[in-house]
Amino acid sequence: MCSQSLPSRDCLFRLDWYAACLTVFLFMTFALPVSSFAEDTVKIAMITAKTGEAANSNIISFKGARFAVDHINKKGGLLDRKVQLLEYDNLSTPAGSAEAARQAVKDGAVAVVGCNWSSHSLAMAKVLQKAKIPMISHLSTNSAVTRVGDYIFRICFTDSFQGLGLARFALDQLNAKTAVVLVDVDRVYSKGLAETFTDAFERLGGEVVWRGEYDSSNNDYDAILQTVAVKNPDVLFIPGGYNDVSLFFGRAKELGVRGHLLSADGIGIRMYDYIGNKADDIYFSTHWSKSVDTPESKAFVEQYEKVYGPIQEDTLALVYDSFMVLGEAIKKAGSVDGALIRNALADTSGYRGVTGTIRFDEHGDPVKPMVMNKLKFGGMMYLMQVYP
Repeated sequence: MCSQSLPSRDCLFRLDWYAACLTVFLFMTFALPVSSFAEDTVKIAMITAKTGEAANSNIISFKGARFAVDHINKKGGLLDRKVQLLEYDNLSTPAGSAEAARQAVKDGAVAVVGCNWSSHSLAMAKVLQKAKIPMISHLSTNSAVTRVGDYIFRICFTDSFQGLGLARFALDQLNAKTAVVLVDVDRVYSKGLAETFTDAFERLGGEVVWRGEYDSSNNDYDAILQTVAVKNPDVLFIPGGYNDVSLFFGRAKELGVRGHLLSADGIGIRMYDYIGNKADDIYFSTHWSKSVDTPESKAFVEQYEKVYGPIQEDTLALVYDSFMVLGEAIKKAGSVDGALIRNALADTSGYRGVTGTIRFDEHGDPVKPMVMNKLKFGGMMYLMQVYP
């Protein structure tokens, strides 16, 4: 110990040595954990189909997810951490969706976006609700999805919302008084939307003269369309996917079915890839259009197309909004705790997204208009926004 009233040179040396040791100790104790924390990531999962029946229409969702996560990270990430995107293939089945959700939980995902198909999202939602991991479905419109529990949200509109909007459009814009509805009995999405359209169309004064059923994996399309021709409806409504809707509508034109051809958000401009110019004059609903004239929409189109080229699917905008809303909730929560993120999501109101100003109702469903389009001359014509 130093006992002199004025410290000696040797004492000063030892004091300097002690100070250096203390500095190293403090650095090792406090600085390294901060560095380790900075290298950690916020894991968000994307679950939908890469293989199987749904892959052709679902796989673009992963591209939208990568674009959204890259955008978030370029803006500094979340909670001073980079976002790590975990991608899972649900194999185009409900069982695969549930297993993917379980794997996402095991891998440390703090939230999940997906799936495209409602039957897949329903299976996934049950796993995530039990695990208390927030989920946002970007494209599953069946009302039952968010009824699974309070951790489940969606960015797209619901089937009941869409069904009412389509019925109003058919009655008011297509002047339809009669309709035939064809439903895929093996798909939750098709059954739910067929039911809501039928209820709304008849409640508003129209008549559904026949509701036919089909199995998209094994079906005699011509026999069904012969019955449609006999019924001679003002509008033929088929809420299905690209494969079945293109087969029905393409063949309907060949057989001379005269009613307007109407579908929903399960199809889009890629109908031309399936049936060529027979896709002309098909009407369908979407969640967003490039023609929507808002600063958020225009900025998204410009930024995305600069990287990936022309946008042909509203799915991309829905995926983007899902990640952006989720990111805002995580920042608001100030945590990756599932309960805090869930509460922040439920409180979302007035968020200006690409697909509209977003708020969630008590079920976790958004309230916003839908878009009606018409396929014509190899392109997609934006017609109007419909407020059911």
